[in-house]
This record gives sequence, structure tokens and C-alpha cells, in this order.
Amino acid sequence: MQFTELTLDEFNDYTKIHFSHFTQMEQNYKLKTDSGIETYLVGVKDNEEVKAACLVTLTPVMKVFKYAYTNRGPVLDYSDEAVFNTFFEGLTKFLKPKKVMYLRVDPYEVINKRNHEGEIIESMNNDYIFDNFKALGYAHDGFRNGFDPVVQVRWHSVLDLKDKDKKEVFDDMDNLRRRNIKKAEKHGLHIKYLDLDNIDIFRKFMKDTSEMKEFFDRDDSFYIDRKRYFKDQVMIPMVYVDLEDYNASIAQDKKKMAKNLDKAERALERDPDNEKNQNKVKNLTEQVENIDAKLTEGESLLQTHGKELPLSSAYFIVTPHEVTYLSGGTDNDFRHFAGSYLIQWTMIQYALEQDIDQYNFYGISGDFTENAEDYGVIQFKKGFNAVVNEYIGDFIKPINGAAYKVYTGLNKLRN
Repeated sequence: MQFTELTLDEFNDYTKIHFSHFTQMEQNYKLKTDSGIETYLVGVKDNEEVKAACLVTLTPVMKVFKYAYTNRGPVLDYSDEAVFNTFFEGLTKFLKPKKVMYLRVDPYEVINKRNHEGEIIESMNNDYIFDNFKALGYAHDGFRNGFDPVVQVRWHSVLDLKDKDKKEVFDDMDNLRRRNIKKAEKHGLHIKYLDLDNIDIFRKFMKDTSEMKEFFDRDDSFYIDRKRYFKDQVMIPMVYVDLEDYNASIAQDKKKMAKNLDKAERALERDPDNEKNQNKVKNLTEQVENIDAKLTEGESLLQTHGKELPLSSAYFIVTPHEVTYLSGGTDNDFRHFAGSYLIQWTMIQYALEQDIDQYNFYGISGDFTENAEDYGVIQFKKGFNAVVNEYIGDFIKPINGAAYKVYTGLNKLRN
């Protein structure tokens, strides 16, 4: 068994079969190398069998040195201590002559599954990983919460689709999710997919949403580059409302509700003192008024925007292992159309059709209180019956100890 550089085919064959993050895919390797980033494919082989694989990038730091990063890797069986030691001992030797100051490793390994109140529902019993890293000179970077523009988020909200069908997944959602999905499907909402020539529509949704909610968004090049390299594995659904269909659907609702109201009013005329009939007439009258308001809005929007009104868009990366919802934005003026719910349901169904076992709603802060900066987002994801994956976090190893000591000392002074 030995540490070695891998060919692109060897790396690709291994990461396609073994669960890995989209950053550990051949498309990301080509993106990095074409961008001029120093990138290597390394791993462990036992005779000719690949036992571990990892995409490693090197970035300049302090002009003379480099910082190495494993990009949610390596991909290996962390319970196999022989493979683990062979990989990380070999990686240190591999990086030393390349003027690497330190190495950051962030394994795509879950330590706990939690509910969206933060309570542990399943421990993965893999604390031995901490011991194995410590034995090789790595320090754990802490159990981080929140979002950081550099360090990967440590919490994901995920939906397990393994051995489930469409009906089971839908029935497991809460009432609000099911109601909004049905409403969107009924009232003229449709999906189309954006490409590089119209990705600016998605970017506008994202920019407007990030400004309104004051969160950090990636720049245009991040999304464009990944669409260019991942091609059809990046899916950018945009939901729009066909306002002619919408108005026709609302008009049908009004017709049905008016008939119910007329029936209730006749019953009340026959028995004016019947409290149950009085309440029924009152409730139905309010519902008709709400429908009238929707009709007025729909007709006004049709005059202003034409037949198709874009509502929301989102960005997904698809691998053999998971469908990842990376980001999304919605026009706040039209949130009541529930477009974002239809996007999620459409992509969940796509994952089911492709036999992909995990639907990843992606990052949350790890703060499960009502004061969380992303409390609304957490509740949105929770409603789809997702659970929370708590990842193991980052490990750091100095490769050039003296230089790293100076570097960390300077950072403390700056802070």
C-alpha cells in the first residue's frame, strides 16, 4: 500500500463510486487547473486498487510559502487506519518540497445527525477520527458555527431519499410545504432551466435577495465557471407564473366559492338565527373577497408584465451521490406565489428519478435558537422533513513549523 499521485481517470473512477462532495470531482479539477491554481490528484493504491483519492490545491501565502487545502477530502474509509495513516503520512512528505507552510483538511464526514432543534438523533460513533488526526500532528480547528467566506460551513440540512418514493417524501413534509406545493402546481406556475446565455436572470434574483437579507453571496464568476465546467450537472431552475393560466385558475376558484356562498346564504335565510350558518357565510364571504383581490392582482400583473412573470430561481449541483441546493433567490414582491417551494419539489423529484439518495439543502449556521441569523431558512428546510448533518470540522497541520508559527503570530497581531 502506498501514497501516490493518481491519474484523472483513477481519481474520477474512485470518486464516482465512493461518496464525495462535488469539489472532489473531475470537473472541479479541470476548473482549478484551467484557472491557474496549483492542483494535484493524490491518493493511496494497494497494488493497482485505489483505496483513497483527494483533490488538493496549493495557494500562495506570505509570498514565499503555500497553503494546502483538501477541498472536503480526502475520499477514503476513515475507519481503515492503515489507509488513513498511509494517506496522511504520504501527503506530508508530498507537500514538504513544495514550500507548503500548512495544510487544512476538512473531511466530508458526519459526526452527528440532529433535528432542526439541534438535538442529536443519531451519533455516527466515529470519534476515533479525532484521535487518528491528533496522532499524526493535526490540531482540530474547533466546532465552528455560522458562516465564513473562507472555511466551509460545518452544518448541512439534508433529506434522505434512499428507498423512498414520491408519495412518501411528499407525505413526510409539513402542512405548509404540501399546501404551497399544491398551490403552485394548481395556479399556473411552471419551471424552465437557465443556461449560460441567460444566467443573469438567476444572478439578479440572488443579488436582490442578498441585498435585502444582508447575506454574503458569491460573485458572478463562481456560478458561471461551475456551470461552464459541470455543464448539465449544474441545474438552474427558474419558476415563473403564466398569468393567463393563473387568472383562469383563480376565476375557477371564485366560481366554486361563489356557489358555496350562495348555498350558505340560502340556508341562512331559512334559519336566520343559526349561528353555524352565520359563521359559514362570514368565512365564505371573506374567502370570496380574498379571491377577488387575487384576481385584481393577477389582471394587473398581466397588463404590466405580460404572460410570463419570473418569480424565483436557484442553483443546484448534481453528482452521483447527492443533489445540492447551493443557493437561490426570490422576488420579494411575489413570494406569495410560493415559487421557491415548486423549485424544491421539482428538484427533489428529479433526485428520486435519478436514484440519488441524498438531497442536500446545504448550509445552515448551527444556531438553532430563534435568534439565529438564518432562523427562517432553517424552518424552511426543516419543513421538508430534512435532518441536520453535523460535520467533523477542520484539521490543521503545520508542514513548515517555524514559518507557520511566525504566520499565526502575525495574524494574532493583525486581529
